Amino acid sequence: MGGLEAVELQLSEVKSNDFKIDSESYFKNYLKIFSDIKQHNYTTLGKEVKLIKKGIFDINSNKYTESGVPFVRIKNLKGFIIDDTDIVYIPVEENLLNMGTFLSKWDIILSKTAYAVCSLVTLDNCNTSQDTVAIKLKDNSIFNSHFITIYFNTSYGLELMRMLFTGNIQTHLNLTAAKNILIPIFTKNFQSNIKDIFSAGIKKLEQSKVDYQQAETLLLTELDLLDFKPSTENIAVKSFSESFGNSGRLDSEYYQPKYDELIEKIKNYKNGFEKLNYFTDNYSTGYPFKSDTYVSKGMYLIRINNIKKGYLDISNASKIPYSDKNTSIKDVAKENDILISMSGTIGNSCKVPKGVEAIINQRIMKISPKNIGYDLLPLLINSIIGQSQLERIGAGGVQTNISSGDILNIIIPIIEQTIQNKIEEKIKASFQHKKQSKQLLDLAKQAVEIAIEENEDTAIKLIEAHEV
Repeated sequence: MGGLEAVELQLSEVKSNDFKIDSESYFKNYLKIFSDIKQHNYTTLGKEVKLIKKGIFDINSNKYTESGVPFVRIKNLKGFIIDDTDIVYIPVEENLLNMGTFLSKWDIILSKTAYAVCSLVTLDNCNTSQDTVAIKLKDNSIFNSHFITIYFNTSYGLELMRMLFTGNIQTHLNLTAAKNILIPIFTKNFQSNIKDIFSAGIKKLEQSKVDYQQAETLLLTELDLLDFKPSTENIAVKSFSESFGNSGRLDSEYYQPKYDELIEKIKNYKNGFEKLNYFTDNYSTGYPFKSDTYVSKGMYLIRINNIKKGYLDISNASKIPYSDKNTSIKDVAKENDILISMSGTIGNSCKVPKGVEAIINQRIMKISPKNIGYDLLPLLINSIIGQSQLERIGAGGVQTNISSGDILNIIIPIIEQTIQNKIEEKIKASFQHKKQSKQLLDLAKQAVEIAIEENEDTAIKLIEAHEV
């Protein structure tokens, strides 16, 4: 047939699966998924849930608050566990109007648009947005939620979800069909093993957050900023030479006293300070790669949403052909380069870790640092020291954008070396615990895949070999 791949199916098989009726959905790898699962006892998602519902439709950013009920958006779903580093909140009143998708700890959230992902709720409670799906298992379910989350993150679970995404430009998970996703049934003992590994991974991630917070506490203590409370006064009296004559800014937000108070604190640090330019060997600001060049296999393209406070997240990063890096060699990211977001949520900063082959998109500043630790600089930028200065620069505009010149002109304290070493030890410990967490979660995923492909005994041997 001229290289075409053909698969013969009975009409009853097509109808029973309730997936998209097109040739792509029934390639041999999809048939293998069904075959592997059906060699075990199995059930469907719909039989094990008491709630499977799309999140809140009419909540947008103008209703977000600084406190209230955590509101999970698709950007917070990073696989396995909700990423709460940039979580937003909705008022309690809004939550009360939408209790149908109010979730508790150990409930589950699926993505409904864009890409397949499943995360366990580790927050005490939350609500969830329209581009996600809220799931509660039945009280008498034969599964625990940890196992279900791991299963949906295996190659089997992810592929079954992808088969249910419909649409062309904007794809959506078909909820009716989602209830028919097949789930293999394993013993309580095996599920308990998976839950234990998952729980250990969560603890490692929590320790990673503690380590990073301790690093920031050391930094702020050194700078006498730990208990710093900026002024809430929004009026400042300035002469022309002190205001526009010095800064070229006419917007009143720029002159709020809280900014000057922080600058004064930094300038009074015993070891002195320098502009960021002093700590910069060279820099670039990205290249506008087009989305129509994206490929499934290639070089990672780092965009603004991949830059988190303190770490680079490429779990759902787009990719471009390797040859495209020649378009802008200066924007190829190297180990220990520092990245800073220049648009949207400005000032998020992280270090490029070892082993990442990537290039940066437009509106991202890439710095090769000097005269300062690779781990310390992102912490400084992510802390009140960098964030306050960058917030000030971005004040007064409709769209928050800052220039490379703006960033290079922020002031950075010259941290005493002994203190710098202690801070970086904590940051390295944070990265190590984060790495261990990922290894545990990947082990749980691999064990479930082996149990599906072979049997539970083989999967348990893998777990025991890792001495979890």
